[in-house]
Amino acid sequence: MQYKAMLLDIDGTMVVSGESCIRPEVERAIRAVQKQGVKIVVATGRLKYASGKDTLGGLRPDYGIYSNGAFVCDAKENVVFEDRLTPQNMYTLVDFCEDFDYPLAFCYEDGYYAYTEYENMRKCYEEVTGHGEHVKDGEDQDRHLQSMPFTAFAQIPPEKLEDYHAKYPGLRFVPYCDGKYDVFKPEINKAYGASKLFEKIGISADEVVAVGDGLNDVEMLEMAGMSYAMGGARQAVKDAAKRVAPSAEENGLLTVIKEVFG
Repeated sequence: MQYKAMLLDIDGTMVVSGESCIRPEVERAIRAVQKQGVKIVVATGRLKYASGKDTLGGLRPDYGIYSNGAFVCDAKENVVFEDRLTPQNMYTLVDFCEDFDYPLAFCYEDGYYAYTEYENMRKCYEEVTGHGEHVKDGEDQDRHLQSMPFTAFAQIPPEKLEDYHAKYPGLRFVPYCDGKYDVFKPEINKAYGASKLFEKIGISADEVVAVGDGLNDVEMLEMAGMSYAMGGARQAVKDAAKRVAPSAEENGLLTVIKEVFG
């Protein structure tokens, strides 16, 4: 099979968790695949704003699926697809997190705006990505007056999620570690965003290689013609993939590229 596109998660796949930027050897390997004519598509929970040179170095993906599929664009930032939270989605999250002082940030075009517990949220994001500057102080809670957010990020004790769902049904909480959740509409995921993109550019799922490590990658890995879970992934992620690669710490993406593209 001649694959026409690679769907690549960022954190824990292209970039080692806790490191601030893609490793040079991984960047070179991806760019070599791109030179063969394969479309490189990042598929991430991150914003476009938080997926630039400070994270991907000199790599310029052909397309991006951001905010877990809620925003899709090409390299020139021409919008292919977008879907935003509703005011009701947003206000219920704010009400719940304010009541218990749970950190909450909303994901906009120009950054993560922390509506509650800004300093806690900034430190958390910096620990994971090395880029605390991507998180802005939004405790004035007025950024949504310009536009609604795509998704949200919340730190909520797992045992309290049932309380939220009982009071405010209608959103999906996907953990990337205990107590830290990407929050988005139930119908939104990376595979959904990818389907919108591939329909537009004329690529079938069978012609795609997908690589990821998180629970937010499951649908994407199941959808692709060939898929790899990184070695450090949870078992549910490995079960969704057709193969398992070494971890990002071991530069597992280099193994994937060698197996698929030689």
